[in-house]
Amino acid sequence: MNRNKYNSIFIISVTLLMIVLPTACKKFVEVDTPPTKISTESAYKDNTTATAVLTGIYARMSDNYFVSLNLPAISLYEELSADNLMMYDVNVNNAFGSFYQNALEPQYLTSGAPYWNNTFSIMYNINASIAALTGNTELKPAVSKRLLGEAYFLRAFCYFYLTNIFGDVPLILTTQYNENSHFARTPQADVYKQILADLAQAEGLLDNTYVATTDVTKISSERIRPNLGAVNALQARVYLYQKNYPLAEVAATKVISQSSIYSIVDLNSVFLKNSSETIWALQPVNNNFNTREGGLFILPNDGPNSDHPLLISPSLMNSFEPGDARKDNWINTVTIGTDTFPYPAKYKIGFADGSTTFDEYTIVFRLSEQYLIRAEARNEQGKTSDAIADLNILRTRSRAEATAMVPDPLPNLSLSLTEAQLRPLILKERRVELFTEWGHRWFDLQRTGNINTAMTAAEIYKGGTWLAYKALYPIPVSEILLNSALSQNPGYTN
Repeated sequence: MNRNKYNSIFIISVTLLMIVLPTACKKFVEVDTPPTKISTESAYKDNTTATAVLTGIYARMSDNYFVSLNLPAISLYEELSADNLMMYDVNVNNAFGSFYQNALEPQYLTSGAPYWNNTFSIMYNINASIAALTGNTELKPAVSKRLLGEAYFLRAFCYFYLTNIFGDVPLILTTQYNENSHFARTPQADVYKQILADLAQAEGLLDNTYVATTDVTKISSERIRPNLGAVNALQARVYLYQKNYPLAEVAATKVISQSSIYSIVDLNSVFLKNSSETIWALQPVNNNFNTREGGLFILPNDGPNSDHPLLISPSLMNSFEPGDARKDNWINTVTIGTDTFPYPAKYKIGFADGSTTFDEYTIVFRLSEQYLIRAEARNEQGKTSDAIADLNILRTRSRAEATAMVPDPLPNLSLSLTEAQLRPLILKERRVELFTEWGHRWFDLQRTGNINTAMTAAEIYKGGTWLAYKALYPIPVSEILLNSALSQNPGYTN
């Protein structure tokens, strides 16, 4: 899509979004009665404006929702907290350094990361959309059904990241601002129940088609509005995190079986816009970037600096097996004198590329993760040979050409491996496949119980001090001051 055309859509959508959002300077949980209630109701009486409200949410997500200071927040901060990235000089960027050395303070997090404030702010609009679209008779039935499915999916998606970053979080499902301002934190188990309930709603409302940005009754080749595939992909991930392995396998298989829509593609095509491996992506809205990841991670020709201080960690570099083409295709280097600096290069287009069209989109869900989820779910059920078959599909795609030095590059995993032997190999395969994407490594270390061992080893080069409570981020102290019902995560002091 042409930049100017999409930017026009973005401006219209965000304008509508801001009309139906409460005052921006106030916290979601303590807003006054919105003065725009009539405008809010009117937005859902017209097919075009109702669609634009949801489009505005996606535009905000791409522009500043999961972005902090023009950075891809979750693909950056969780990676910094984990062990996939390193800073060439920890002193060049204090904001990065606090995450990198796992030295977060509740006061710093108030302005340092956008998750809490941005997410609960936009959740108001999602909840308003669900309320306005439920039983809506003003819109075309196909429009209200599609938009309602998207809204339920978005709420589940937001809560997935909130609860995995902070643990227990307030479960706010309405726009009743007076009540919301006094909500305590909800146990994570109950948050997950709501996530799955929302996804069940979305599953009954969406199908596997992709629809146009401005008219959801029209089929589109753009994969920028979530569909049933995105719902099933998130279901698979949630079930995996809950260790409900049978249902994780079922959900992942639903996506994998849609072979006419999704397929594994060559490494150089994975992160191109609308590749057949893409399940859901965010379309860029900023003229200076194709993706925030490309703008941040790609090093300039003169090497790392205060704006681009991030390198691939030695630990991640050593995780690639001989002949794994992902290392060559998704990691690039800059050499300055005798020093070589490796950096993430999944996205090839950096800052201010000057093109007039978007060639890369930020991919949120892709097919490879579903194979990894199914492999893990199958292995934990004792279906180890089936799990190995799933992993070998990705390894075959990632295999480099044989050379004299590496005559047998990235060979298939042996079918004789046991469940216990395969378990760490799955985690390693996830690492080399999903690095610098949406916090996967950080969350994987948490959920598998490997975080203390991995982070203790990582602190040797990070220069920080690891303690187990740091697996969860602190609640911003500004929120606790506004809402006395909120409590801080153990280990942190306000």
